[in-house]
Amino acid sequence: MTTTDTTEATATTLAVLPIDAITVREGWNPRTADDEVERDQLTESVRAQGILQPLLVERTDDGRVLIDGHRRLAAARAAGLAEIPVIERTGKDGDAPQLAAALAANMRRRGLDPIEEARAYERATQAGWPQRRIAEAVGCSPRHVSQRLRLLRLPDAVQEAIGAGSLPLSAVPVVETIAAVAPAVADTVAGALATGALTASELTEHPEGALAELAQSMEGACPTLVAVPGYQDLGALALDADLAARAEAAGVHGVSFSAEDMDAARAFGCLIEFAGGEDRYWRRGFMADATWLADRVALHVERAEERARQEAERRVAAGVASGREGGGDEDAPSESDEDRRRRERQEATENRRAARLANLDLGRRAMLAYDEPTEITMQMARAVVLVALHHHAQDAAQGLRLTREALQRTETTTTKAGATRERVHYPERHEAEAALVEWIEGARTPAQLVGRGVQALVGAFYADQEALPQSERRPADVPGRYGGGIAATLPGVMDRLARDVLPEGLATLVRERVAWPQHATALDADDDQAAPADAEAQAA
Repeated sequence: MTTTDTTEATATTLAVLPIDAITVREGWNPRTADDEVERDQLTESVRAQGILQPLLVERTDDGRVLIDGHRRLAAARAAGLAEIPVIERTGKDGDAPQLAAALAANMRRRGLDPIEEARAYERATQAGWPQRRIAEAVGCSPRHVSQRLRLLRLPDAVQEAIGAGSLPLSAVPVVETIAAVAPAVADTVAGALATGALTASELTEHPEGALAELAQSMEGACPTLVAVPGYQDLGALALDADLAARAEAAGVHGVSFSAEDMDAARAFGCLIEFAGGEDRYWRRGFMADATWLADRVALHVERAEERARQEAERRVAAGVASGREGGGDEDAPSESDEDRRRRERQEATENRRAARLANLDLGRRAMLAYDEPTEITMQMARAVVLVALHHHAQDAAQGLRLTREALQRTETTTTKAGATRERVHYPERHEAEAALVEWIEGARTPAQLVGRGVQALVGAFYADQEALPQSERRPADVPGRYGGGIAATLPGVMDRLARDVLPEGLATLVRERVAWPQHATALDADDDQAAPADAEAQAA
């Protein structure tokens, strides 16, 4: 064995050791994945050129312990080498420094996935090092170490998905929320990500919608997952025979779960919900406990049975009262079930006929009043604007807080070097929503009301959210952008309105993000054709 001492500052020694003198401790290699093709290629390289980069070993009472170079050592053994170059250092402070050194060496080569990194941190903590010291040794923040260790609390299938890369770290907070209530559902989500049935962007942007679609697409294969509030067909639930028979006898074929059921599931601890979500349209919860769900269905069945009992008592009481009013003639014939059903069918037919006639009358009256109104009233403008903003109030409020300087507050500070810095404080979302309501309600004329509604929509769709911190940005849900229907031409209409008011910088961003729709040109043509007709009408 030959050695060469290095400088005292490094406290290491360059040596050539017999390959059998190096000890490999079980579980000390942070890298757990092993690619067979890469292993064979490395073996051929070592056989042809030898070990080009020395291994890192620790000199301990138990001999030389391998710190870094597990794959190179395995390749050297496979290639039949008898000796191997190493960088040898003296061990101290127990196993934790050795683990930290192995981890740092692997991280420098970016060869660890998040789960391998987390398990290495875990071994270092088990060896007695606090998270702060591990962070210092590896060169990261204590928060980073803590976040990686949290990954090990997730179910095994989820950890495998993270290690394989099918579940990105951006989606981990959503999966953590699911796993805290229903680990089996989290496993299903991980499997759906791995197969492509679900994408990470769908899960992070609209977790409620993603879970609802997952439950629907994997019906029977997915663990218990019932949306609330919402209607649930009992035929899709695995109820015991007694409860199913009671529901059938009570005429209960489905249950409409309400906010009351949602609160009860939350109190029990079986409700998956994403309280931090901002999109109210998608917000909902999911009940994820089969036993608790069966108890809740039983409660709804009991209520249906109680209503049926009360109705039967009411009918009996009504029959007794009718007999008394008729002089107490006990021989008066009672209505048979067949006669009652015939009477109810006749009443239902008459009710449908009356409802249809009323609907047609409503249509005629509305057409006469509003098909070509002589003027647009405040009530008419308010109805249209409020409906237009109803499902996009948060988007409109976001645009308002970005575009209305009166709602913003600028703070100017001076640094020690004498430089002046400005920081813009934007209103909170609820403050922006309150300002939006006050602004819309403050319109004095129908034209101003419609104009403010258009301003709110333009700000919602086109305001540049780069002005906000990343955590406060939210994508605008533009109707018609991703589908047809009545709003299919709305993006073109909005583009036509916005082009007249967008500053050049924002116009450039919009052009880069999405080209102006082709139907915008058609709309322009329609406007040009309509102009002469309007002029003729005014002249007449």
